[in-house]
Amino acid sequence: MSRARLTLIVNTDVSSVQDAPGVEQKSWSNKLDPYALKTSAAALWSGYFRARFHSPREVALFCDVSFQTALNWWGAVTAPASHITLLVMLTDPDAPAYFAAELEQAA
Repeated sequence: MSRARLTLIVNTDVSSVQDAPGVEQKSWSNKLDPYALKTSAAALWSGYFRARFHSPREVALFCDVSFQTALNWWGAVTAPASHITLLVMLTDPDAPAYFAAELEQAA
């Protein structure tokens, strides 16, 4: 019995927008340093929570987490898990702009 094989076909005849003169090509790794993002995530989220909420207690109630967890986020000890970040992004239309502005200032 033989296994199915996956074949990748690349069409190099089609030009892309990136091939246009004057367009600077940047990969995500050139735009964003994953390690720097990881190390600054707690501070970024702390800033967001401080800008949007009045206290760690409000953060705990909104995110349905313990007060200690909210206090850790508030004090930039830890950053929230992915399900909390999704909750924030889906419920606060200003959140993506806040983080984009913060990351732009850091760059």
